[in-house]
Formats: sequence, C-alpha cells, structure tokens
Amino acid sequence: MRRSRIRRNSQASGSKRKLLGWLVLLSLLFGLVEFGQPFDLALRNLRDKARAQPTSGKVVVVGIDDKALAQVGPWQWNRRELASLTEGLFAAGADRVFFDLYFKPMERGGDRKFVEAVARHPGRVFVASGLDNYSRPGQSVPILPMPEIAGKAETVSVMRWIHYWNGATTVSYRRQFGSHDVRSMEAAIAGVDGNRGEEFPIDYSYRISSVPYISAADILSGKVQANALKGKAVIVGVNSALLEDIFVAPGQGRVAGVFVIAIGAETLLKQPPIGLGWIPPWLFAVGTTAWFVFGRRRRIATAIGAAGIAALLAFPLLLEHFSIFVDVAPALFLAIVTMIIVGWQRFGAAKQSQGAINPVSGLKTVNALLREGLSDPNILVAVRLRRFADIVSTLPPDGERDLLGQIVSRLAMGAGQAQLLHGDDGNFFWLMPEAELASVVDRFKALQLIFRNPIRVSEKSFDVEVFFGVDREIHMPLSHRLASALAAAHAASEEGGCWKIHDPSATGAREWALSLLGELDQAIDAGHIWVAYQPKMELATGAIVGAEALVRWTHATRGPIDPAEFVEMAERHGRIDRLTAFVLNDAARAAAAAVAYDPGFAISVNISPQLLATREVVDMVRRVLRKHRLPASALVLEITETAAMVEGQTALKLLEELRAMGVELSIDDYGTGMSTLAYLRRIPANELKVDKRFAASLLSSPEDQAVMRSTIELAHTLGMHVVAEGVETAETLQMLRAMGCEIGQGYHIGRPMEWLSFMDIFSPRPSRAADG
Repeated sequence: MRRSRIRRNSQASGSKRKLLGWLVLLSLLFGLVEFGQPFDLALRNLRDKARAQPTSGKVVVVGIDDKALAQVGPWQWNRRELASLTEGLFAAGADRVFFDLYFKPMERGGDRKFVEAVARHPGRVFVASGLDNYSRPGQSVPILPMPEIAGKAETVSVMRWIHYWNGATTVSYRRQFGSHDVRSMEAAIAGVDGNRGEEFPIDYSYRISSVPYISAADILSGKVQANALKGKAVIVGVNSALLEDIFVAPGQGRVAGVFVIAIGAETLLKQPPIGLGWIPPWLFAVGTTAWFVFGRRRRIATAIGAAGIAALLAFPLLLEHFSIFVDVAPALFLAIVTMIIVGWQRFGAAKQSQGAINPVSGLKTVNALLREGLSDPNILVAVRLRRFADIVSTLPPDGERDLLGQIVSRLAMGAGQAQLLHGDDGNFFWLMPEAELASVVDRFKALQLIFRNPIRVSEKSFDVEVFFGVDREIHMPLSHRLASALAAAHAASEEGGCWKIHDPSATGAREWALSLLGELDQAIDAGHIWVAYQPKMELATGAIVGAEALVRWTHATRGPIDPAEFVEMAERHGRIDRLTAFVLNDAARAAAAAVAYDPGFAISVNISPQLLATREVVDMVRRVLRKHRLPASALVLEITETAAMVEGQTALKLLEELRAMGVELSIDDYGTGMSTLAYLRRIPANELKVDKRFAASLLSSPEDQAVMRSTIELAHTLGMHVVAEGVETAETLQMLRAMGCEIGQGYHIGRPMEWLSFMDIFSPRPSRAADG
C-alpha cells in the first residue's frame, strides 16, 4: 500500500513538472516574440491614467500649425521665415531652440539668413537628423543638416521605433547616422546622455494637454506673452494634420510628433528612467507558479499564486513612481494560465471525490448512488420536506445537525431495512422492491401523521411537512429517476396529498407548454396572436371613451388558448417583452385611428411587473408613441397591484418617468392584492381600476357596496378616477353611476372584439353609446 502511494505521488509530481515545464517554455516564447505587447500597452495605459500628471512647463512647443500656414503660406517655408522665427524665440527669452525639422539645402538666400540667425546664438540651436527609408528601397539613407547649419548648431536625432499602432514607447539616447554619432533630441533637451543603442521608455503619464504651446504665427507677429518663453527649452515642429507628422500617444490619442519629443524630454528631466523589460517579472512568475503547483498546503499555495498575480499588476505602478518600467504580459500569461489549468484540475478532482457522505446527517449521498451504477431494479422513493430551508435558516450553527437527526430517525421507520440517502435541500431517497409498494403506502400515511408532531430544536418547535414521490421506471438512468421521483413528491405537495407515483404521460402537458413558448414568435409574425379591444364607457354620459387591449392567441391546431396560460409562460421564460411590444404597437395604431374621431379617447395596455425592472418599457413606449404619432395621454398603462412594486424603487422611478411623458397610469385589479394608502400615494397613477369580483356581487352584498363606495371616495381624494370591471348588468351600471364611478367595463357594455368590429360601434357622440 505504501509503495503504491509513493508511486502515485511520484507520478503526480512528474505530471506537475511536465505541465509547469511546458507552460514556462510557452510563456518564454510569448515574451520573445513580443506577443503580449498589446496587453502590456493596455496595462501601461491604465497605469498612466492612474499616475496622470502635468508636465514641468520647462519645455515649450512652438507649432507650425494651420494658423501659421494661413499667415505665412504653405509648407515648406522659405528659410527667411525660420530665421525670423529663431530671432523671435530668442528675443522672447528662450534658453535653447530645438528644430524638429530637417534642413537640406533650399533657396540660397533664405538658407544664408537662417545660418546667420543660428550663428548669432552659438550652442543654443539644435537641428534634427534621421533616416530616409523610402527614397532607396532596401536602404536607409541618413538625413543630415546641410554643412553650413551643422557647423553652427548641434545635430540631434529625432528617430524612434514606430510600432504597428503608429506610436513609440522607447527612444535611444544616441544614434549613429553614417559617421555621425548624435544625441537624441530628448536627451539634449534634458541635458543627459547615454550609450549608443541604449534606450529609455517614454513616460506617457505626463498629460500632453499640459505641454505649453504657442503657434509660430504668434512668434512671428510678436504676440507672445511676457515670460512665456523665458529660460525655456523650445521645440519647433509641425502641428497640422495636413503635414502628416501624426502619431499615437498611448491613452491620449493622435498627436503631432513634436509633442512625443516633449513628453520624452519630460521623462528625462525627472530622472533617467530604467527599463527592465519582461525578464525580471517573468522570473518572479516562474517562482510563484512553481510554489503554487508544488506547494503541499493548497490554501497557502493558492494564496501565494493569487498574491503573485496581484503583485504583477500592482508593483509596476509603484515602480513607475521611481521611473522604473517593466513589462508583465509574459509573466501574467504564465501565472494566470497555470492557475486556471491547475485550479481546474483540482476542482475536477474535488468534484470526483466530493459528497460520498453528508457531513451533517452522516447519511450516504445521492452522488454516491449515482457513482455506483446507472440503473437499479428497485423502485425509487423520494421524500420532500416542505419549508426545510426556512427552518434551517432560523437555527443556530449546531441546530441543523439536531434537526436532521430527528428527521432521519422518523424517516427510518418508513424506509424499513432500506438505506436512506441524503439529497440536496432537505430531500431524501431510498430504493425498495416494487412488491413492497402496496405496503409502503400505509407507511407514507403513518409517517405523515408522525411528522405532524412538531420537532423541537434549540427550545423551538417546528412543523415539518413531508410528501412522497415514487418512480417505477427501472429502465431509466438513476439521474433521471431521481428528478422524476422528486417531481412526483413536489406534485403531491402542490395537490395537498400524501404521495404520488410519477406518470410519464403527464410530461405531455409540460412539453406542450414548452412547445407553445417556442411557437410564440412565429405566432406573432403569422397573425395567430392578435389583440382584442373591450370598450370602456363613461358612466355619466354613456359614451365609449376608451378600450382595453387584450392579447389573444388562436392556435392553428389547438384553437383559442387561454391568455393566462401563455402570458404567464412568457413571463416565466423571459419572453414577455416581445409580447408586450406587439400589444403596445397594435394598441397605439388603433388609438391613433380612434383619436381622429375623439381626441379624448384612450386605450389601456397591461404591463407586466417584470418589465419595470429595466428601462426597456420606457423606451418601448417612447418608440410606439413616436411611430404612430400618438399623444401620450391616449395611452393608459395598467400596472397590476402587487406587493413587489411597493419596494421597487426602480419601478417607481420608471413609472414617474412614464407619467412625466404624459402617459396615463392605472392601478389594475385593485382589491386583490395588498395595497395600502401609502402604496396608492407612492404610485404616480391617475386611475384606479377595481377588480371585477366587487362589481359582480355589488347588487347582493352590502359589504361589497360599502367597499366600492369607500374605494371610489379614496380614489377621488387621491386625485384619481375609478374604472369598475365586471359590469354585467344594467342595474350594476346604474348603481356604479350613482356611487360616482366614472368609467365602467364589462360584458354589458361590450365584449372584447376585433378592432374593425369595435370601430363599428365606436362613436365620440354620447347619443350613440349604450347606457345600460
């Protein structure tokens, strides 16, 4: 046994070494080919934003911009203009002037003027050099200033490596152009130097918007503010989209190249930065991932792995405060991929071995049963405990064990010699021969009687109800049978019985309901789902002043389907938005036609409480009003009276927004829920719709008459008018009119009908309306 364990441990260790080796090699290649550069760039952008800071103001950019081009003329300018610009800069107090411009020979007189201007300021003018990679294919030709200028000004490099995203992240301190070894312009501005080929990272945390900027036009016109350039290093460069010297500054957008030089100089002015690359963080990741993979204490190893990833994300931000820059993409790749793969392996292993014994009850679990086999010749009994989770939630930490102990001892009397299995959420199971089914039914009833005696736990008494389900499909997999038996127990609970046998044929109804859901969209498109309109009468005048839009479904094979069935199904499965949008659109179309006859006409549409959880209903209403050019007051949204809305701040805000649009709001089915005066005051409704059960018994019930009268008075006090549903007789209509109810709706006034039929009876003139 010991040798076997040693062998397994050795194999596991070898597998871990192999996995880590491959991941280390893959991450090394990841770094060498710079595959993680976009990720490193994104991380550096985030860190730059976290460290965003203004520039020192010691470097000023003078731009040859659109304003200067309009004043002087198109680029390139005669060197006389640049000579004037140079004199103007020094006259304004500039300390040094750096031209991000190439100076090849041009017009002789202008060149001479510029050389003379430079000569008057020895050691204070710097001109650009670079490489031409385009004029000679396959060759890089140095671009150097003409000799007359080179002898009077220092030549500096403006070359940098441009990445695929049209931006630079590093600059060389020095470059070699032919026989010329020159400093970079950034190094010359900052007064630092380095070895040829040695690079420093550009710190883009400096906000380019904070770089002092002056148009060359203002320098030439002498409109520079006093002290704007005094003692400053000035970089002169083009700053116009027309001149195409545009680059991407990470996190700051497209800018002229002269600003990138300014930010590079600011980086060096603080202190020469150190770029460590990606190797040091990668070595750190190798160490932490090795600890994570081979650590014996998993919690500590996991904590170290997570801390390593956190350090790789956080430490670069700290280091950059000290001008130390690192790349972490290869290291993060190694650490994160290792944690995901190893964590997934450990999770899978834990899932394979978990749950053989329930730690609280001590019973064998359903998982253990499933691992033993896929079928069993015995029938399966499921026990469902109602309110088990509610009871456990009220107990102290050690109370659940006591509760389960008493439950198991009682169930054991019904299970007999069978082994009791513990499922989830307080469910239990056992297997037994089918021959015992007749006798066990009596035990089910006996157990239900036993459980009527309260269970005492922690000096509290709890009523625990039990229900039983039986599955006899021995040819089915146990996983299927467990669900079937539990569903039968649930059905027994819903029906108020003691036990129930799972009936496979009963699944047909569920399948039919699910198939209806799948047909819903097609039914809308095919016209099988349509909208009926039930008239609403103004009781004082007898005029038809509105209608309620009621959705209907005439199925191709089943015929008319009860709206409650498919509306509830749409709500339960997240499809109520499509159904509501269809009804709203049809109702708005109909209302627009009716408003042409009677501007006061309004159509009511029911809105599911689920739609009041997001802004979708507001956008939906706004769209249909705009589409059909319908006045908002012609649309009434009926909100079902529900306790959930009392606590729903989101719903209240949406209702207030709808009301502000001018849409009418109605509290539907009033009297069936749990509305309070506070509830009615909070909802910004202007209509109260009383449930039809009160109107139905109005003539025979003095109590309902009192309720109706007080409801009408309450609504009027709150500034709402009242709609009574269920007006089935002329006598009911007359009584409601006498009570002061404004609007009635019911079969006596009119049944739900198609819109064309509704328009046949609709008239805005009171003389044509039936008054019952």
